[in-house]
Amino acid sequence: MTAALDSSLMFAAPRLSADPAPARVASREFTDAMSRLASGVVLVTCRVGDRPWGMTVTSFASVSADPPTILVVVSGNATSARAIAATGRFGVSLLAHDQATIARFGSVPGAAKFLEPFVGPAGDGSPVVAGALAHLDCEVREAVETGDHVVFLAHVRAARVQRAGAPLVYHRRVYRTVSDATAERSTGCLSS
Repeated sequence: MTAALDSSLMFAAPRLSADPAPARVASREFTDAMSRLASGVVLVTCRVGDRPWGMTVTSFASVSADPPTILVVVSGNATSARAIAATGRFGVSLLAHDQATIARFGSVPGAAKFLEPFVGPAGDGSPVVAGALAHLDCEVREAVETGDHVVFLAHVRAARVQRAGAPLVYHRRVYRTVSDATAERSTGCLSS
């Protein structure tokens, strides 16, 4: 039995704390705690000077199926963030279990991340990582600066599955594979 929600309760303004200075957790403690959460690994792709560029990201999620919307979080002072903000377009290649090399390449702080050795033929959309499980071509709908990062909310303009296989995951600061890839069962939308 599903109970109907009172529409006046949905999307209510958040209550702000009366505390002038809430307790703050140390950055190291926070990142150590978050390392316990396994995350899928994606390469956010864009163009920098007409060349394909990519940045490894684990802060990525599906937001809505109608319209297809995702979010991705990147460092606010990263080349990728500036390129995405300038064009309003980017891609997301979902990396496969055997693509840890490209994940490492896209995660080196401050290094040039031109993707010519890793992408397929250039097309109209965002650069596509060859051999990725899937690729999403996205258009920015909103950018929100928070702390030292930018959250990009984007509509998916095109989505294509490129191959079958297990995903690359990141857990406790190590790239890993999913050990039970054969247990593929559909659970539907987890947020419904």
